Amino acid sequence: MKLTAGLFLALVAGILLDISSVMAATIPFNQNLIFNGDAESDIGSTTGAVIGAVTGFTTAGNFTVVKYGTSGGFPLPTSPGPVDRGLNFFAGGPNNSASSAYQVIDVSSIASSIDLGSMRYQLSGFLGGYTDHQNDQAVLTARFLNSDDSPIGIGSIGPVLNADRNNVTGLLERTTEGAVPVGSRSIEIRLALTRTAGSYNDGYADNLTLKLTPVPVPAAALLFVPGLIGIGVLANRKRS
Repeated sequence: MKLTAGLFLALVAGILLDISSVMAATIPFNQNLIFNGDAESDIGSTTGAVIGAVTGFTTAGNFTVVKYGTSGGFPLPTSPGPVDRGLNFFAGGPNNSASSAYQVIDVSSIASSIDLGSMRYQLSGFLGGYTDHQNDQAVLTARFLNSDDSPIGIGSIGPVLNADRNNVTGLLERTTEGAVPVGSRSIEIRLALTRTAGSYNDGYADNLTLKLTPVPVPAAALLFVPGLIGIGVLANRKRS
């Protein structure tokens, strides 16, 4: 098959179209993909003992949502934590040593970008616990799953221990980032809250975020296109 200028330009157009389609997506980039990561979609308990469904999450144990300022030593609106905190935070709940909540985020609509290795993630959140020399704690994990729902990668933050908090009740920000593993089709977000002392599970968390960012197409990868066009035109001239 002869490589005519017209055919070559069509191939180049296909390359550019493929690049543009890879960068297009239904997933909002650089925006939080965790639904209700700020614990504001539900009414926070004013006792810490009310256990109920948590919007957007599947829960286990006595995982709950508590209002800032609840009596009994819970974090105050002025305690260490998010500057832009709302009314509520997540807590491990009464009379249980371990509770958790998870949700699964579908990222199959950007599979082409992921499979080119051109997608990065940032996982962050405010994690903490109670004073009184306790190490009740929170760990936030992102598990990257393939089309068979098998894990192919993981990222996590936490725990924030008592020494990190200087023996003060509150929450501190933790962040990690990395490349989204090739083959990822969904991301499981799991918050695990663990009690180490006392009767109440004082693992706390708030403002959980997961953001995806496409890696820009390298300039070098685009520079070859004009060169290829020139080669195609030259090849066509030699054949004419």
